[in-house]
Amino acid sequence: MSTEADKSDTMTEGSAMFNLRLITRGRAASILVGITLTVMLLCYAAAVSAQDRCWTIGGSTGTVDEADLNFVTLTDNTAAVSGAVTNVIADIRYNVVAVDGVFGGEQNMKTLTVRFADNGTAAQVIVRLRRVHMFTGVLTTLVQLNSNDYPASTVAQTQSEAFNYQDPEFDFQNHLYYIEVQLIKTGAGGNPLIRSIQICHSTPC
Repeated sequence: MSTEADKSDTMTEGSAMFNLRLITRGRAASILVGITLTVMLLCYAAAVSAQDRCWTIGGSTGTVDEADLNFVTLTDNTAAVSGAVTNVIADIRYNVVAVDGVFGGEQNMKTLTVRFADNGTAAQVIVRLRRVHMFTGVLTTLVQLNSNDYPASTVAQTQSEAFNYQDPEFDFQNHLYYIEVQLIKTGAGGNPLIRSIQICHSTPC
């Protein structure tokens, strides 16, 4: 026969076990929150580090094709087709150099980010990342961004294209890399221009 003392002891043990479960769950929750915050901070630090070391260039710093020198205007950070021109495909090239931010990333994934303006049907901007093998001369297009894939705008916009999924890393020992930009104007009202280009590796976060 159980006594009142036995019942009291049983209730005390039950309360202790319940409190222990609460404490254990609380600690587990705290550990989970701590791990989550740590991962977020590491991801943020990795993203900031990658952004700090990206390859970035201004639109006005490229090399205009000799045949198009009279059709392109370079001002501040912008390359644009001259206002008097009504029909032209102007070529501009930008040399890509090896910096930390273009290497690595989840599955070697990279991002090409471009700030450009395309104000409608009489304008178009095409940006291609090219790779040339130093010894064979084989030319490969790694990624292309076409302004016609985005809404037209009279002001500059920034858009990105991801590329290089599970492909080999950049290999500057055996290849050279450059950006080829085409500013296409097919009417008096067209105003294609480019302001900046960036290549970064993408973090897994």
